[in-house]
Amino acid sequence: KVLSLSTAIFSAFLASRARASGAAATIIEQEKEKQQITTPQEKLYLRQNPLVNPNDLIATSDSDAADSFSSSTTTTAQWLFTDEQEAIELDQNTTTTSGANWKVEGCCGTYETIFLCCFAAYLVVIKLLWNTFIMKPMKLVAVFVHEFGHATACWLTGGKVHGIEVYTNEGGVTKYSGGWRWFVIPAGYLGGAFWGAVFVVFSGDRWASLGIAILFCVGMTVSLFFAPNGTMVGLNIGFIVLTIAFILVDQLVITPFLQFLTLFYGVFIGIFSVYDIWDDLITRTVEGSDAHACHKLIPCCLPRCVGVQFAVVALVFQGLGLYLALVWMTSGSA
Repeated sequence: KVLSLSTAIFSAFLASRARASGAAATIIEQEKEKQQITTPQEKLYLRQNPLVNPNDLIATSDSDAADSFSSSTTTTAQWLFTDEQEAIELDQNTTTTSGANWKVEGCCGTYETIFLCCFAAYLVVIKLLWNTFIMKPMKLVAVFVHEFGHATACWLTGGKVHGIEVYTNEGGVTKYSGGWRWFVIPAGYLGGAFWGAVFVVFSGDRWASLGIAILFCVGMTVSLFFAPNGTMVGLNIGFIVLTIAFILVDQLVITPFLQFLTLFYGVFIGIFSVYDIWDDLITRTVEGSDAHACHKLIPCCLPRCVGVQFAVVALVFQGLGLYLALVWMTSGSA
């Protein structure tokens, strides 16, 4: 009897607890329903890329966001709503940094400052050492680039190159036949200015400087197969070895290293081209110069007039090279 009574009391206790729990749950549900009616539903966002601020993107409905999420090749992170409410525009006017920075915005950081300082320092060093034996090899390299410009223009217009020579008096000659003389003749002075600018532009990036250095070595090697004189053979072999040594140090020991060399090549070749135009074609006239050759093609255009035109184009090339180098670096490619 005592056991039966105890069991009955315990069962009644459990039943009362169950009824109390059910009533409490009902009250909680009612409170939740009231809360949902009186307060707006909170929007939650599912972040797909933790590196991007959601305020820089456009939030869309579930269906639109799903389409955006399926395109994983986009550069912008995608955000999805967990509810089915209408789309909300966060900010459609945010600008992106993809593409070339033609306005050179954000210049100049540490890298660009070092680049500009090196450019200016090279100009000062070249000016101070211009008439010394130290700059003699570089002057001969600039003469080689001048003559190789004639040869390249000849090849591009269907002509044939018979020989390329560089002399210790800083002169040179390209022997060729055929080709379009209107293109071949200006390609010496203007070709030197152009390639100087190209060296400067490519010096703004490690791999681009590697590419232009390899192209420089290839050009010097190719020219050795076109009846070079002894001066040109020694010059080309020496600078091929020097450039390859810088490439190896840059790739195996320290970087950036090669970029300083290619930038120096660019500054020197460009400045030499401008100076050469001034000295040979404007301050004086030299028989047999490219300006006289142009004068023979266009009799009404005097040699000095040709020199002035060459000088303007050469200066434009130098300024354009420096500008494009800064564009490349500030666009995030450096």
